[in-house]
This record gives sequence, structure tokens and C-alpha cells, in this order.
Amino acid sequence: MTVISCLTMARVGPGQDIEMRDAAGPPDNPNGSRQSLHYNETAVTAENVGAVPPMNVISKEVKWIKKNIRKRQCRLIVEKTPKTDQLPPLRTQYNRAQIETWVVGSGDALCQCGYRKSSHPHTRPHDGFPPDVWNVDANTYSLPTDTFGEVEFVGYGQTERKYVRVDVKTKTNDMLKLMMDIWGLDKPNLLISVTGGAKNFHMKARLKEVFRRGLMKVAKSTGAWIITGGTNTGVMKHVGESVRDYGLTSVSSTPVVAIGIATWGVIQNKQELISKDGNGKWPARYRIEKESKVRESSLDPNHTHFILVDNGTQHDFGVEIPFRAQLEQTVANMKTDTSKDAVSVPIVLLVLQGGPNTLQTVKQAVANNTPIVVVEGSGKAADILAYAYNNSGEEEIEVTDQDGNILTQMRTVFDDALSAEVQEMVQEAYGTKNLVNNCGVVKDCLEKRDLINVFKLGTSIGSQKDIDVPILHALLKANKGQDFHQLRLALAWNRIDIAKSEIFTDDKLWPSGSLDEIMLLAINLNRVDFVEMFLDNGVSLKEFLTVKVLLQLYNSVQKNSMLYTLLQKMKKKSGNKEKYVGLTEVGMLLQYLLGDFYIPIYLKEAYFSRIDTELELDGWSSRPPPEPNFKDGMLGAALVMGNAMAGPVEQYRQDFENPYQELFTWAVLQNRQDMAKLFWKQGKEPTSAALVAFGLMTAMARKTDDCELAKKLHVNADEFCLLSVNVLNECYELDEHKAQDLLVRELDHWGSATCVLIAVETDNKHFISQTACQSLLNSVWMGKLSPDNGTISMLTCVLCPPMLFLLMKYKEIENPDTVPTNTNYNQFETQPKDGDRVQLVRRQTQHGLSRAQTMLNIKTQDMAKGEAEASNRNKPLKYNPVQKIYLFYSSPVIIFVHNVLSYLLFLGLFSYVLLIKMAKTVSVQEIILMVWVFSIFAEEIRQSVKTVMSSASKTFQTKLQSYITDKWNVVDVFTILLFVCGMILRFLPYDSTLEVARVVLALNLITFFFRILHIFSVHKELGPKLVMIARMFFDLLYFVIILMVFVVAYAIAAYSILYPNSELSFDLAIAVLRTAYWNLYGELFLDELERKEPECTFNSLLYSNDTLPRCPTQVGSFVVPWLMGLYVLFSNILLLNLLIAMFSYTFELTQLETDSIWKSLRFQTISEYCERPSLPAPLILISHLFLLLKFCCLRCCRPQDRERGFIKKIPNEREIIQWENVIADAYLTRKELAEAENIDNRINIMHHRMEVLMSKVEDIQDEQQNMTAIQHTSNAAVAPAVAPRPQPSQQTITAKMPPQLERRIVSLEDQMSVTCKALSWIVQSLQENDMSANRAPPNLPELQTHGEIEKKKRKRNEDLALTNIEKKRELHYRSRSSPYSGSNVTRFFVPDELVFWETPFPEYSPVKYLSPEVKANPYWADKEDLIELPPNKRDGKIKFNTFDYVCKVDRTSHLGDYKIVDGLPQNPFGRTGIIGRGLLGRWGPNHAGDPIVTRWKRDNKGQIIKSGGKPLLEFVSIQRTDNQLWSLPGGMCEPGQQIHECLKAEFSEEALGSLITNEDHKKELNAKLDMMFKIGKEVWRGYADDPRNTDNAWLETLVFHYHDDDGSILNNFTLRAGETVEKATWSTASSALQLHGAHLFYLKKVVEKLQAAF
Repeated sequence: MTVISCLTMARVGPGQDIEMRDAAGPPDNPNGSRQSLHYNETAVTAENVGAVPPMNVISKEVKWIKKNIRKRQCRLIVEKTPKTDQLPPLRTQYNRAQIETWVVGSGDALCQCGYRKSSHPHTRPHDGFPPDVWNVDANTYSLPTDTFGEVEFVGYGQTERKYVRVDVKTKTNDMLKLMMDIWGLDKPNLLISVTGGAKNFHMKARLKEVFRRGLMKVAKSTGAWIITGGTNTGVMKHVGESVRDYGLTSVSSTPVVAIGIATWGVIQNKQELISKDGNGKWPARYRIEKESKVRESSLDPNHTHFILVDNGTQHDFGVEIPFRAQLEQTVANMKTDTSKDAVSVPIVLLVLQGGPNTLQTVKQAVANNTPIVVVEGSGKAADILAYAYNNSGEEEIEVTDQDGNILTQMRTVFDDALSAEVQEMVQEAYGTKNLVNNCGVVKDCLEKRDLINVFKLGTSIGSQKDIDVPILHALLKANKGQDFHQLRLALAWNRIDIAKSEIFTDDKLWPSGSLDEIMLLAINLNRVDFVEMFLDNGVSLKEFLTVKVLLQLYNSVQKNSMLYTLLQKMKKKSGNKEKYVGLTEVGMLLQYLLGDFYIPIYLKEAYFSRIDTELELDGWSSRPPPEPNFKDGMLGAALVMGNAMAGPVEQYRQDFENPYQELFTWAVLQNRQDMAKLFWKQGKEPTSAALVAFGLMTAMARKTDDCELAKKLHVNADEFCLLSVNVLNECYELDEHKAQDLLVRELDHWGSATCVLIAVETDNKHFISQTACQSLLNSVWMGKLSPDNGTISMLTCVLCPPMLFLLMKYKEIENPDTVPTNTNYNQFETQPKDGDRVQLVRRQTQHGLSRAQTMLNIKTQDMAKGEAEASNRNKPLKYNPVQKIYLFYSSPVIIFVHNVLSYLLFLGLFSYVLLIKMAKTVSVQEIILMVWVFSIFAEEIRQSVKTVMSSASKTFQTKLQSYITDKWNVVDVFTILLFVCGMILRFLPYDSTLEVARVVLALNLITFFFRILHIFSVHKELGPKLVMIARMFFDLLYFVIILMVFVVAYAIAAYSILYPNSELSFDLAIAVLRTAYWNLYGELFLDELERKEPECTFNSLLYSNDTLPRCPTQVGSFVVPWLMGLYVLFSNILLLNLLIAMFSYTFELTQLETDSIWKSLRFQTISEYCERPSLPAPLILISHLFLLLKFCCLRCCRPQDRERGFIKKIPNEREIIQWENVIADAYLTRKELAEAENIDNRINIMHHRMEVLMSKVEDIQDEQQNMTAIQHTSNAAVAPAVAPRPQPSQQTITAKMPPQLERRIVSLEDQMSVTCKALSWIVQSLQENDMSANRAPPNLPELQTHGEIEKKKRKRNEDLALTNIEKKRELHYRSRSSPYSGSNVTRFFVPDELVFWETPFPEYSPVKYLSPEVKANPYWADKEDLIELPPNKRDGKIKFNTFDYVCKVDRTSHLGDYKIVDGLPQNPFGRTGIIGRGLLGRWGPNHAGDPIVTRWKRDNKGQIIKSGGKPLLEFVSIQRTDNQLWSLPGGMCEPGQQIHECLKAEFSEEALGSLITNEDHKKELNAKLDMMFKIGKEVWRGYADDPRNTDNAWLETLVFHYHDDDGSILNNFTLRAGETVEKATWSTASSALQLHGAHLFYLKKVVEKLQAAF
């Protein structure tokens, strides 16, 4: 690259300055930077833009990463000749010699780490290792990372993603802290690890859509992390595109977390991510090239976070695999945030396509018990695993555990035919390279079938539509049998569909109380669907909801919620200094929000105040112990002391009478609408519950400053208001009388209020305006008068009382004998349907207003009376004249008319006194006026006392506030006080005070006239107008504030110009504002502005003593008129029109609510006059005196119940409640049906059906393509000549014939064979009898029988299976499997063709590992750790290839002498991918013994069972605890122990368990064991292919066979798993078994020896 002189420019990060300098020249200062003007940080040059982070923002992240995260770098250069496939693509064609000269001859040699010599900043030689050997552990070192920050993908938007380069040996806990604490990721509820094809592969359109939709659905519904390889290829690209599409279409503010974990050495353009100063790049501008370089890949732009794993090498794929596995395992060990008993974060592996590395990943996931979802149809590895899973079987076996219990267990069976087919598929997909290893991995992946789940896209019954269901199903399947663990997982994911389909099945019963803990968790997490499901499955809320549970709910609210703030406020108000909030504070909050009329149960019942919250929730109390009450005797004292020692719960009531109400109230206070609606549906009294919810939410909306929260609260409140209205209307349509009972019934569970009272106090105008409420008001308003009475008739009767006997109509009295028992409210003073005003009295004990009691409480006539009386029962009763007079004057409407007329007379008298009769001497009219006002004052006293006494509040201040909340009460008090002031001034002995009194009383008359407006509220047209006036008044106040800004500004400016240097006085303030204010009304004062001498003067003495007015200045006379013109323009034109617009807007809003406003005002008026005495003022004093006497009498005789309006006790209360609930349920049912019939739902259903139809069409097309492929396969199989095998496709493998179709074809072949034989026999018979035709018979095809074909096929499969067993042993497949046994260590991958030491493998870099057990130096392990010593110091430490008399260990090998390389023994079978000893104690061979104990498999009659003409053989097998594989019993030989003793001891310990220690059978069992082990024969002596083997330590075994031919010995043995194994059983010998190590090979030797079936 030619370096030219130019100015370099680039983007810089926040807080950076760019130094512009010549690219070829040196910087201007020694540091190559200058000071930043904003962040005070050292700026970098333009060549390293984006390197300096804004330290005041992210300094914590930078410091933490530089301190804790490191990278890895090569420190010793070992040259190697690069391969041509590692060179970058060249535009010009060069020959190989030119390329080598260009690369090597240039002096920039290539190191074995993959980097050039120039990329090694400095080297650190390491003593003790040969200079020509390169190893990752020995030749690399770690140093603080310089690659981190935020990456911005050029051309992919401005979104910046976090990235970091980490050492492959970085602790995963540090990575979790980085991601969660530094990067701010939330803890996941699920981890989805996606693996598969790393190269681009084609995915079908439907599969791609289903994959993306399902992956995002499960990610966003569970809060999952998605982990991939992070590159822009293969399946990682598809995941990235899914995340991108979700971000474009989702309205959620929470993004999906997609973490890419890639190898640093294979990232293309990785130099763009490195910061030169080590402080990261903010951002790093990363470009994705169109063409990828060889062995390099670009990062995917749609992932959210990147972790780039570095081991110091370049162009080596797979470096991140072990690091990723460890990180995923660490994440899986975390707990979710759902509760104290939260489950661990579940992890699932998603497999699409993939190569051999994908198979290895699946195998490692199976070893870690990670659930796996395989996407069938995506190709290669996924299709191979899916086919193997679908066609492999399971067998049920009986096993014995350590306790001797006989259990049944499923075991995977991988038969020979399937092995052959899988081998063919693997060979077709990946070729013959590493074939044995790949086939073995496929079998290993199916060892635990419960972990494998195959997803096949389809529309048939049982097939899933989205992939999210199989992902979650896989996790539940992995936890099969753990119902509560599965339920917690589904709850954490918030997937009710999974819970219903997989957990809550019909055959599963849940014990009572078992779901209570999860129910509480679901309520706290706001999982409404789960709560509903729990209620449907037997959760009893009366048993679930205890005082403790309710306290937990109220004390677990979030601290940033409004409920928490309100509860803390109530706690402070109540003086509660305890740790937790009690139910008393909850009751205070309900009363605070709803009003004093509402008496919550927590305040009404005393035991709630005695609850010790700390004792309930923590089990201990900070309260002093209660004093024993010795008045109750010693028993009472003992009970107190016993309760104090017993702990919580015992002394308190543990359930609630209506638990749905308590949870409904909690949900409403939490503003959890869906949860509240659920409990509303399930609970009782739906109308009152909805009204309370409306009141609580509207009150909270008024008290919050959060506009969004207030808006949401109003929306939710309106929804509950609509529910209450609809239920009420449904009730009213069915039964008007019951609906009115529902409105006035006292609600014991809802604050001892009524529906009407709750609606009025919470300002629910919409509810009050309903027909049912208005019908009730009409009935109450008219009393016993008939609604047919006209207004003129009533006024006539009021003015002329005798006319009431002629004009007034009354309601008919229903005969009590004809009233059904369910509506006979004889304990009340009236019935709501009669409309008597006295029905507003609460109880019968309130005798103050019980005027109609004699007429309504007529006792039921005796049924035993004569038939004459029975015939008169249906006749309506008549009122006598006295009753008519009483009922007429006690009706609220007549009381209202009398009060109106009386008030008009009062205003006339007051006006007469002010105009005519107010002199120094007091007139009779004044005395009457004072008495009249006193009667009004007495009525106000009565009303205030009633309000204060009926208030449930405990403090007088709060009770007084409940009285003054009514604005008309404030007007009344002010009016009376003003009258009192006027009268006081009236009677003072001064002439001046009389005039002042006249002014005060005149103003008082104005207020009395204003009071008459309250009477207009009952009018339908005038009532809403009063509301308009009130609202416009507040608009006017806001307008005046704005107006005064202009008025004051202009007034001061104009006056200062006109009259400068004025003296400070009160008159000055008035003079300044006077002109400006009156200018608003058109008074311009132009004569004052144009006034000149001699009409005015400039002499201060003259204008100060008011001799002459002051002249304006000449400048002022010119400027102020212009200023006044602008002022009038703005004020009169702009501001006054603004006021008009405000009034118009207020008028329109009020006009829309005219009906509801009038009905609400009408209720208030009716409520007031229902409780007023019948006599108007001033005669009302007589009624007051009577009420006072009555109150005193009742107070002395018995306590009086609290009197409240519109409250009744209904005798058939339970029936009313049930009736209301039934109607509410019917309403909800109709509502749901109406929503289901909605046009939107129909469109959705139609759209779903179209999708299903299109999917079926695509399935038919796919099936036709598969049938075509199967037909070609079948034709190739029966063809006489085998055609050359076509090249395998890169995407999919050859389709396999389904087993059902294969059986059908075989059946047709058998029938055709029989037909051909029959035809041949017929032809032959005809020829023998000379009955044949003249021409020759047709030549029938010679068909092979199906039995012969199957026999050949079976023989081929058996030979192939035996060959595979032999090959796996020769290539010691188990010794190369990862992860290493008992750890998470991943071996260095060794292909089949590079196993043997003779084959060069320069890239071989095995992992060093020593298990903690061996590191502890047990007696069975060598003390010397040779691998930690330099090679020149290892010689002589241990003597190999001989008997070690020092350790008493035989270090000879059954295979002969083994090699010693650099002082270490070398595995004679080849490379294993790991060095050291691992789990083995001895360097070199570790001798073990494996007994094979067999017998013939017999039926119930004792006959040997055969298969294929050969007898079946059974052998003793045990299930290992380390890898859950079945194996032969055996173990390591102790130092100096004979082999036969070792075999007997291991067999007894593992297969017979503790039975061998039973003294009763010990001698007999030992004798039989000795007999059996004496006849044992050696089967195998040599190398043991075991997963514990390493390059320097391996197992060698001696296998003996012990066979009981007639069953005389082994039939008496009872197998029992020993302490070191899981289970023990008799297994049938078969090549389909999956056994540990090379045990299947040893079993094969025995079977061949006995010529048994295999």
C-alpha cells in the first residue's frame, strides 16, 4: 500500500478531539494528542478515532473491563509454511513460487499461531520447551484486553452494540458480571443456545417464517437470552434477521437479547475493533465485506452483544465452543428472580442443519442434561439426528436400585439396520472422513432420549405450528415427573398454553393446598391466566388467603409504585413504627381514597388492629409481650402466655369471609386491571365491587403527578364504571323492585355503605344517571304521593291545604297478606317500591322520622281465619284523612316547595328591612328576621352534627372536612357569620356603625340571594347551568392571572412616564392600577392625558394637597396614548377572545354531560330534603326541639344506631346477592359471545384458516417431492447394476423411506412372489399333462423371496455393526469423546485419520487436565506430577515398562513396551486430545478387571429363548453414576491385588450390593461365587477404550467370562445396585445396546464364543 500525504478525517466518539496532521509526518507534540476542551481528556489522532470513551459517562465500564478482562497473545514465534488456502484471494494470478517468495521471502514469517511475525509486538521465551514445538498453553500469555466498547455496523443504522475480546480462560462468573452489572442485561428466565450450519444454507420459506416467528415469540414471552456463534453466516444470520424483524415490528421497549460468542481469530476486519490506547472504541465503525476471506467471517449486524473468545491463534474455528459451553452452564446455574424458591435458569439447545461440530455440541449438551430441539427438514446434522430419533426404539427393563426395589426403566435401542442407515446418511452428508467418530456421536446423542425433541413443520394433527412450543416442551420433558418445577418454569415464562397442555392434564390430581405457594407467586407476578387456571383446578381461596398471605401481598409491592407511597403515608399517619405495613394502614388508605362514609373491615373489626405483622411475616415480634389479664383468672393469663410462645397465626383468624374481595381490592390498588377483573368475575356483589374500584382508581388518579399513570387509571376506572352500569341495567330490566333493593341494601363487606352512596361519594355521575337510580329517586322524591299528581295540583294544595282531599292522589297500599315472603320487609319502615321518604332511614330503631310505620308494618293475617277475611286480602287499603294530611306534608317534594316559598318570604322580609325598617330602633320585622336566620342556623347545626356523627373518621378535623367539602355548606356558614357580624355592628351604640352594619347586611343579602341558586339545581335546565357558571368561574381565575400580567405591566409603565418621581403611598397603588383596569372596559381617560396648565399643575405642593391635579409630562402625553393603544389591542382583542374561547370550550364540555350533571345534582337535592324536617323555617325550630327531646330519650334508654341515608337492611339478602351474581354471569357470557362474533375475530379466524389451507398445499407439494425421491431410491435399490452414487447435496441428505411405506412394499413383494410361484406351477402342470399351448410359455421373472432379501440385508447390517464396534475400539472412540468424564473439559478434536502417532498432526494441541481427586494425592495415585516438570527433569522419577516395587504397581502393558516421549508415557492406541492423567491415578497403564457374568435367557417354563435360530444371552449390567451409561461390573485393581479377587470384589460390590453382607446367606453366596469364578475364562486382555483415557494415562483391562449354563448358580442370586452404581439388572446381549467404553466389544467376544444371538 502506498502511503501518500493527506489529511485523515474520521468520526470521533463523545468527548474526543481530532488532531489533523499530515499522515506521513510526525505529530505536533510528543504525545501525538492535545487536550479535549469538553471532557478534559487526552484526544487521539484521527488515525485512532473513537478510541477515547466519554469518561464521565462510561468510566466505570472502561475501568472494570481493563481490570478484569484479558486477551491472549502469542509470545514465542514458531515458523510454519502457510497453506495456500489460508492466503487471501489475489486479483493477479501468481504461481506458488511467487507466492512463497512474496510471503516468506519478505521476512514477515508466519507463526504457528496463525499471525505474522510483525503481529507479535514482543516475545517471551519459555524455558523447558523445545523451540520448534508450539502449544497454546505454553506459547501464549494473557494481558489486559484492548478490544471492547460499542460497535457500529456501517450501512446498518446507528444502533451500537456492545462487544469485548476475552481470553479463552476467562472466568465465566466475571463474564456474567460484565453482562449483567456493566452492560445492564436483565437476568434471563430462559437461555436458548442456537447451533447448526456455520455456512450459508437455504431454509425453506415456511420453515424460515416459522423459525423466526417462534424464536422471537419464545424469547419475548419468557425474557430469554439467545446465544449463537455471532457471525453473519448460516443459522447465526437467520437468528440475527429474526431479531432485526422483531425490532422493526415490535412495539415493546424491551429488546430481544441476542449474544454472539465467536472466535476472535476468525473475525474478518477485526483490526477495526482494536483501540490503540486500550480504552476501547466508542464506537468502532465495522464494515461487512461482500466477499469473506478464507477461514474468516464477519460479525452479524443484528446481534445485540458480542463476546469474542481469544486463545492467541488465528484462523482456527471452534475456539469458543468450550468457553461458550461453560458460560451457558454458569448461566444455567443462576436462579430466576421469581421467588425465594426460584428455579435455575433453564437452557435449551436449538439445532438447525450443521456439520460434525454440531453433532459434538449436541453430544456435550446430552452429557450436561440440556434439552435439545432438533429442527427436522433443515438438513445434515439435524435431519440425521431426527431420523435416528424417530426410528430408534426404547425397551422397558426391570432394574434393582440400591434399596433392593424393583423398578422399570426405559433404555434406548439402536438396532443394526438403523446403524447402517445412519452410517449411510452420515457418509452421504460428510463423506468417509472421520466416519466412525461421527456415527458414534450420533448414537451417543440418543443415550438420553428424554432430552431430544424433534420439531417437524406440518399441518397434520399433533404437529406444531410454531417452534416456541417444542422449545418449551423440551424443557418440561427434561423435568418430567417434577410437576412443581415444571409449573414454576411455565410461570416464569408466562406461558399458560404450555401449562395447560403439558402440566394440567385431565389425569393429574393436585392435593389440597399444594398450589398455594405457586398461587401466591402468580398473583405477585401478575400472571392472570395462571391464577384463573389455579382457581379452576381446585385452589380454594378461603384456605389460601390467610392474614399472613394478605400481609405478604401488601408488603411486597414495588417501592416505585403509587401504592407503596400511599401505604407509607398511612403508616406514618398512624404512627406505626414497625417494619411492615399492617392491615390497619390498608383500611386507612381505603377510607382516605373513598371517603369517611366508607368503613373498611380492617377498621371495623378490632382484631385486625391487634395483628402483629412482624410476628406473622418474620416469626418474631418487636412488640412487648401482652400483659396477662388476671381478671379472667389464671386460665386467661395462661392463654396469653401460651399465645405469646406459640408464634404467629394461632391467635388470629386465618381466613376471610369473602377472600375474592380482599384480592380484588389489592389488585385495584395495584392498578392491575386484568387481575382485578378476574377476581371481580369470581367474587360476589359485582355492582358494588365495580363501584368501589371506580372510586379507588379515580381517587388515585387525582393524587398522582404521573400523567401516564393518571390516564391509565382513568381508563381502567371507566371500564369498571361501565361494568357496574351494565350489570345494574340487566338487573333493572329483569326486576325493577329487586334492582332498587340492590341499590339501597347495606353492604357489610363494602364499608357498610350502599351502591347509591358509593356512586354519589365517588362522583360516579354515569351510574347515578341510569334509569334504575332515577326510578329510585322518583319514588323517594314523591313519597306516598302518586306520580300522576301534576305540579299545578301540588302548588294548589300547598297554597290551599283543603284542596288536597280533592286533588291529591296517593299510591295504593299493597295488602301485606298478598306480599310474597321474599319481599315482605316488615322489619323496615317502608319498601323501596312504595317510594316513601322514610325508606332513607337505616334501621327500625331510628324512631325520629318513623311517620309511616303504622301503615307499612301491618302484620300478616292469620291463615286460620275465615274465608270472608281471605276474600278481602286482595283489596287495596285506603288512607284516612289524617294519614293523607301527614303523608302529604311529609313528602320530600312538598317539603321542598314549602322551603322554597319560605325562603322567598325570607328574602322579601330581609329586603324590606334593609330598604325601609332599618333605623336606630329595632323593629318587629328585624326581630322576626333574626329569629328566621336563627332557625336557618339551627338547621345548619343539625346538618353539621349529623354529618360529623355519621362520619367514620376518628378525628374531629377529618369529620369537619367531610362537612365543608360541600360548597353550599361553606356558603351557608359564611352567610350566617356575615349576618351575625352585621347584627353585632347594628347594636353597637355608635352612629357610624349603623351605616357599616347596613353595608354588611346588604352584602349579606347578596349572599342569601346566591343561596337560592341551590334550589335551581333540581331543575333540568337550570341545574347544569350552575355547573357551567362554577367551571367558568375557575376559568376566569386563570384568565385573570394572565390578564394581570398585562395590566400591571402597562399600568406601571404608563404611570411612570406620565407622573415620574411620585411619592410612595397607598393612593399611589390605587392610582397606578385604576387607569389600566378601566381601560379594559373602554374608559380611556383621554382628558387626563391631554390636560395642560392652568387646569393642572407641576407644583408638588399644589397637587400634593389636592388643590390642582398633577399635569402629565409632555413625553407622557405623546407616548402613553400609543402605548395604551397597543395595550387595549392585546387585552380587548386577544385576551378577551381567549376568555370567550375558554368559556365556549367549557360550555361544550358541560353541555355534553348535561343529563348526568342534572341527575347527580337532583340526587343531592333529594337526599337533602329527604332528611329535612317537614316544617319550613322559622317553624322548623319546633321540629328541632322535638328531635332533640327524642334523641335524649333514646340516648338514655338504649344506644342509637348511626343514621345514614339510602341504607337498608334487606331480609332476603342472600337471595338478592345470588340473583345479582347470576345476572352478572349471564351478562359476561353474552359479552364474551358478542366479542367472539365480532367482525375482527371473524377476520382473524378466516385468516387462520387460509394459513392452514396454504400450509396443507405446501405439505402436499413437499410430500410429492419426497415420494419422487423415495421412488428414485427404491429403483436404485432393486436395479441389477448399481449406478455411481451422486454427489451429496450441501443442504439435505437423501430422503429415507418411511417404515410404514416400506412394510407395504414388502407385503406387495411377498404377494407377487407367491403369485409367480403359483403361475410357474400351473405352467409346469399343463406341460406335464400335454395341455400346453403350441407356443412356448412366457418366462416368469426369478424373484428373490423377501426372506432371502431380508436375510442378506440383516447379515449385511450385522456385519457392518460388528465392523463398527471393532473400528470404534481400534480408533479408541470413547477415549476421544468430549467432554472429559466428570468435568466440563473439552478435548482437542482428533479426527479418525489422525489418531495414530505415526500420522503427522502439527496442529495437535492437546488440553492439559488433572482432576481434583487425583490432585489430592490419594493412595491409589502417583505422587509425582510429571507434566509440570521440564522434560529434562522427568527422567528417572517413575520406572515405566516394568514392575514398580516402590509403589507396588505393575507398570507393564498387555500390549508390550510403550513409548516414553519427553519423560512421559505415550498412549499406544494414539492421540486422545488431552494430556496429563485426568481421572486416572497412574502414569501409563492403569490395570482394571471386568467380569462378564452370563446366563441363557429362559421363558416361564425354563426353556431357552432363541432369536434367528440362536439362543439369547443375558448378562449382568450396572448403570454408572458418572455418565448414566450401562456397563459391565468391574473396576480398578488395588496395588498387590490378584485379578480374580479384584473381579469377585467388584462384581459383589456393584451388582450384589449390600446383600453380600447378610449373615444368613453370606456363606452360601460366597461358596457359589467361588464356584462360579473358578470356572471363569479369559476373554480379552489389552487396551480398554475408556472416556477417562489420556495421552499419558490409559486403562488396560483383563476380561473374564463367567457363564452359568444351566442356571443352577445365578438363578438364586438377587441383583442389587451397590453404593457406587445407580441400578443393576439382567440385560439381553445385543449389538443395539449402548454400553460404557469398549464393553460392547467385550460382550461381542463372549457372544461369538457361545454362538449366541447378537
